[in-house]
Amino acid sequence: KRSRPIRSIHPALATNKMGAAVKVGALSLLAYIIGWALSPYIVPVDILSQKLAPFLPSTSNGAPNTSSAPTPVTLPPVVMPKQPTVETNLKYAPSYKKLIGMNAQRGDPFEGVDIIVHRNGEPDPCARQQTVGVVESESPDVAGNTLSYSSKALLKSAELLYHGYKPLDVFQKYDVDAVLTHALAVGSKGSSDALLEGKGSTCKPTWEQEKHFLNSAPDVSEMLKFCDMGKSKTPIQPDHSSLVQVPGFQSLPCHFHTREGVRITSLQQLAQFARGAKVPVENGECKEEDRNVDGSCGTNTQVTAEGGRRELHLYAVQAGRVFIFAPKYVGEIFELPHVEVPNNLPVWLEVISLKPRVFDIFNFFDKEESKAIVDKAIAETSETHRMKRSSTGASGYNVNSQRTSENGFDTHGKEAQAVKHRCMEILGFDEYIESFTDGLQVLRYNKTTAYIPHLDWIDDYHKKEEHNYDSAGIGSNRFATILLYMSDLGEGDGGETVFVKGWPPGQSEEERVQLKDALASLRESGDVTGLLKEGSWEEKMVANCRSRLAVRPHSSRAALFYSQNPDGSPDEDSLHGGCPVIN
Repeated sequence: KRSRPIRSIHPALATNKMGAAVKVGALSLLAYIIGWALSPYIVPVDILSQKLAPFLPSTSNGAPNTSSAPTPVTLPPVVMPKQPTVETNLKYAPSYKKLIGMNAQRGDPFEGVDIIVHRNGEPDPCARQQTVGVVESESPDVAGNTLSYSSKALLKSAELLYHGYKPLDVFQKYDVDAVLTHALAVGSKGSSDALLEGKGSTCKPTWEQEKHFLNSAPDVSEMLKFCDMGKSKTPIQPDHSSLVQVPGFQSLPCHFHTREGVRITSLQQLAQFARGAKVPVENGECKEEDRNVDGSCGTNTQVTAEGGRRELHLYAVQAGRVFIFAPKYVGEIFELPHVEVPNNLPVWLEVISLKPRVFDIFNFFDKEESKAIVDKAIAETSETHRMKRSSTGASGYNVNSQRTSENGFDTHGKEAQAVKHRCMEILGFDEYIESFTDGLQVLRYNKTTAYIPHLDWIDDYHKKEEHNYDSAGIGSNRFATILLYMSDLGEGDGGETVFVKGWPPGQSEEERVQLKDALASLRESGDVTGLLKEGSWEEKMVANCRSRLAVRPHSSRAALFYSQNPDGSPDEDSLHGGCPVIN
């Protein structure tokens, strides 16, 4: 190595340079101290992290939790973080008030409103908002700034979700699911400020549970175990990676719907429903003639200033599962103003049967759409879609001797797509997903043709398909069918859809006709003599059609029934068949 020469420095010059350096250092230190003291009042130190945090991956415990929910099959053991002990300052409050339209003229929409929670498909609630020990806010001030207890609970849960980093006005529906589940069943400081009595623990699972992964966490609400059914019972749907975990837990939240099936996708929407909440009926029931078109009692039509607390009913649906209507009595009406149809006619459901769940759908489609669908099906020439002998099974073309109808498919026609979109709206989906639907199946029953009782729930007996049809586990299957009738048939003409485990509405047990007696009555009438062979499955079908729950066809009639229970298991009561056409 070459050595470097040593440069000599004059002592006086060195002293002057050191003095200047000391002065510069002192001035720099003074400027730093002044800047450090003033900066919080001018520009927050973490302004960049606040602005960029929602768009960056989580890197520490203090960063926003933007990771998607893990696949249930690989859920890690629960690690419960220590609940925050410092009261949140509701930093979201200003944006929240703007979001829900809260001002001097319009106060907090949740003021005077109790949230009532039902499990999916159940007409009776499983939990109510707690009122003991809960002090509602005082009357709104002139600026409309006072927040209700419910609003505060929602804001605290929202802040725990992203630690206040993600703007409230960009929350997506999956964020709202997590926030609402947390506010109802957890609370920011335990059960003392959860919205539901007992943290919603009465909304517990209704199915047989294996060891749930949340059992290892202390003092966990049973409602969380209802919302997240566990690794072996949570279906993996296309949006699974978008689900957001409940704050403080590694569990998936419920999604929430109104009685009419509308999914709650934003806090603004929730606030709108709160403003429209009604006063409950004192005795819980009212006479049939006093009911409104939506099934509520006449006293619910308007809310007076001195009326009781109003109720907002929400239906909690487990992660990965689908909303199912919750009828309480035959004849109950569900108005569906969110469903758009030709000519802007009102759409509503009327309950035909509780077990199985069967509904009439009024104004679902019109005769012009009916004719267009039939004409297209008859004109179809492609081998996969044209009208031909009906088949059965999950795969391939399998002719069944006890299914003698013909059928074709319309998957992407204009009218077919319009009807399929309408079906999804009625069934509680907030967006249309093509992969969730079948093609529109067009069936033709000629004289004497029929279809033996069956379930629309698909079972791949020979395991030829890669798809997992076990909807009670992590698979998926048909859960609902909407039948559209294109022809008019009179009483005794046949062609009905019969539910062989159901009974005609309003019929007492003493009035019920058993199959043996129904067959004897049919043979005595002579209606099918010479038309159907005595003792045949077709003759038995006609007897069932005249004694069991049957939906008679008429042009533009639509009927809905479910093939699954709310927990995903097959609904055996939905066993149904196509009655032979007689005339």
